[in-house]
Amino acid sequence: MTTILHCKRYGAGEPLLILHGLFGCWDNWHPVAKALSQRFCVYVPDLRNHGRSFHSPQFDYDAMAGDIQNLMDALALDRAMLLGHSMGGKVALRVTALLPERVARLAVVDITHKARPPIYGEAIEALVRLDLNALSRIKDAETELRPSVPDPAVRFFLLKNLEHLPGGAYRWKVNLDAIRRNLPLICGAVDIRAFPKPCLFIRGSDSNYIEPSDWPEIKTCFPQAQLVTIAGSGHWPHVDNKAAFLAALNDFLAAT
Repeated sequence: MTTILHCKRYGAGEPLLILHGLFGCWDNWHPVAKALSQRFCVYVPDLRNHGRSFHSPQFDYDAMAGDIQNLMDALALDRAMLLGHSMGGKVALRVTALLPERVARLAVVDITHKARPPIYGEAIEALVRLDLNALSRIKDAETELRPSVPDPAVRFFLLKNLEHLPGGAYRWKVNLDAIRRNLPLICGAVDIRAFPKPCLFIRGSDSNYIEPSDWPEIKTCFPQAQLVTIAGSGHWPHVDNKAAFLAALNDFLAAT
């Protein structure tokens, strides 16, 4: 039996799917989804091995693209606009390559199809080392992670995946084992194919995930692609400068 991703829905109108990044979940995108729901029907799934969706040892882009196809089928969506950030952007690119007829427009946030050095490697090992049975409060986990994850914003982001159960125990909402084993795949390249429909690539001004040298290849594959740089933002432009991000995205999504 096909397993369907957990998904949050907002608003009504033309369908838009938002795909989160590694260690994210639907609620990372709540402020953006709520704002966009004034004009669109927004769906924000938890990707496999994240949030409230199912866990699986298989964790690669073809599998995640298949999950999006299954979700769209379950929602009776013949096609939808796709917005993906980081890992979710690569999922969106793969869906576009495999199922171009199901994608009305494509927006990719601070990522390309190319391979990048593995991220969160040291942090993942630190998460694995955490003794959840010994935790009495989240603050203890935060303190233990500091040497391996010095950035407090990243620590907070990662620890949002730690769930406090009613009985007092803690558990990971993410499938740490699958993420750890498949991290090279997730940080690796994805195959893309020519897509003539409208595309938007959004990058943070302080991020190096989309380099100027990447643009000629992107334009070859996505001839209608536009590039917008969000000032004062890093890898999470939808958080660092939400107003500018929403302005750029709304202009693109509403264009005819």
